[in-house]
Amino acid sequence: MIVISIFNFKGGTGKSSTTLNLGAFLASSKRQTLLIDLDGQRTLSFGLGMDGDKPTTIDWLNNQEAIIPIPTQVKHLSLIPGHIGMFRLISEENLFIPALSRLSGFDIVLMDCPPGLSLVSVQALLTSDRILIPTLCEPASLKGLSEAVELIREEKADIPIDVVRTRYKPRLLLTKEADDLLIEAAVELNYRLLHTTIPDNIAVAESIAAQQPVLTYAPKSSGARAYQSLAKECIKSWEIK
Repeated sequence: MIVISIFNFKGGTGKSSTTLNLGAFLASSKRQTLLIDLDGQRTLSFGLGMDGDKPTTIDWLNNQEAIIPIPTQVKHLSLIPGHIGMFRLISEENLFIPALSRLSGFDIVLMDCPPGLSLVSVQALLTSDRILIPTLCEPASLKGLSEAVELIREEKADIPIDVVRTRYKPRLLLTKEADDLLIEAAVELNYRLLHTTIPDNIAVAESIAAQQPVLTYAPKSSGARAYQSLAKECIKSWEIK
């Protein structure tokens, strides 16, 4: 089982959309995939029509016994829904190590982290095998990306970090300039800039409102094709069997 934290300091970079849609396409490749909604805002849970369902992440982290994640409408895809109480979670011990050890039967676990370095984000990052950072090709997002990578490296120097460009607008000069900066920073900060880019596609936003992955909402859209390509790239680069 490989555990991936999807994280960014900054909100609005497509973390939850990426967790949801990457997870759906990983599941469609017949990998048993689990999504865990660690963000108290619960966008991931809402996007699957499961906000308010139980057991939640609070149950998962605090119970001593294993819980059963909830199957979604996508075959091979399960979810542990979020809970507003994640904003207030306090613990002197790492809750994720025992909670992850109680999971079984999954090939891939994607954890949707809240923005910022809360206790939840820090513990998730420290117990992950890899980190995936969605970023916009905008100056403020690139600054946050650099700071996030540097702080992660201070805590866990050798963890592999992948960066995916979301809401991508290739025709903008700003995007070309940002691409050059990301390529340069990848060497300096030791992260992998993924080849796949996720376009600024209305179908992705609409699918969240429709409470389903873009895989089922608009399978022929550019957003769906991009997330399918991302899943294939991740399977290869993460060496998932």
